[in-house]
Amino acid sequence: MFCKLRAVCPAVVKLLFFLGFTEIFLVQKLLIGSVILFLISASAWANGAATPRDQIAAAQTEMNTAIQKVATIVNQPVNRFPLEEGPRVGHFSPGWFHEGAIKPDFNTVDVRKTQEFPYERFTYVTSDVNPGEMFPANDLEFNSMTKYFYTDRSVPKKRLTEAEMEEINNLYRVIGRDEAIIGSLKRPHPDVSRLLMIVLVLAPTLLFLIWPKKKKKA
Repeated sequence: MFCKLRAVCPAVVKLLFFLGFTEIFLVQKLLIGSVILFLISASAWANGAATPRDQIAAAQTEMNTAIQKVATIVNQPVNRFPLEEGPRVGHFSPGWFHEGAIKPDFNTVDVRKTQEFPYERFTYVTSDVNPGEMFPANDLEFNSMTKYFYTDRSVPKKRLTEAEMEEINNLYRVIGRDEAIIGSLKRPHPDVSRLLMIVLVLAPTLLFLIWPKKKKKA
């Protein structure tokens, strides 16, 4: 075995002996360990181990899909009818919503707890941005933790069911997880392959320093 290794890596063997590794079995173990580490790294590369760029792209795709699903649920169309003035119709102005929106904490928020019904004291509601139209008040809601995804603020938002809000909660967790993955991968990380090479180069020297020397007989 040692002869075979010496034939393959003569320079490494000479270096190890120069540093003081005169025990054949120790040299064998060092070389075998180095070969195994090299083969593991080569195997991971050959099997198409995902690079940070690939992982970021995959997380971004998953997150974009989740965002689109949330927006589709939140912005469902609502029933509307020709406006009939009367005491049952509530008027909201200016528009339906204030500017801006709070970005939810996607990892913890529960949109079921922030659902509001500001229109339910009326039968129908209308706004200055919807002249000639009215909407059934019991079909509507406002939710500060889904407002971030309101794409059309010229109309009120449909009252979501319990199942729809649970789905949004699950999608929010996906978004939060993917945001964390992307943020982590975009931060600078040490080059693992370079670290491996440094370990392989320094291992003989470190072992030489800590390996007990045989005392010469007087």
